[in-house]
Amino acid sequence: MGEKESFFRSTNKYRLITCSGAILLIVLLIVYMHTLAPSPNRSTAQDSLTVQVITMRVDSGWGYQIWINQHPFIYQNQIPAIPGHHVFHSRAEAMRVGSCVASKILRHESPTITVAELQQLGIAEANR
Repeated sequence: MGEKESFFRSTNKYRLITCSGAILLIVLLIVYMHTLAPSPNRSTAQDSLTVQVITMRVDSGWGYQIWINQHPFIYQNQIPAIPGHHVFHSRAEAMRVGSCVASKILRHESPTITVAELQQLGIAEANR
């Protein structure tokens, strides 16, 4: 076998290996796009959130808990956004604020509450 034949055989092997690798990469990319990547028609874990608000007695008032997919996420034993330790005066107040936080979680927003939101929800302590 001559030097010229050896060169062409090694070049053909290189081309075959390169083409095979490129085809394999394309096939893997197509498989990923169709099976692993989220699509608009396919639900993801975030779409199936179950958010629950539970009110609870604390000190001399009320607080709330937020559970996501049956796991505790927030334990709020005082009114958020107000300095000091102030509890909700009624179960209804705790539920209103907890429900507001839960709706933010479902909209994929930060579960924070401002004093202005507390005022809009009719929380008396926010007006002091």
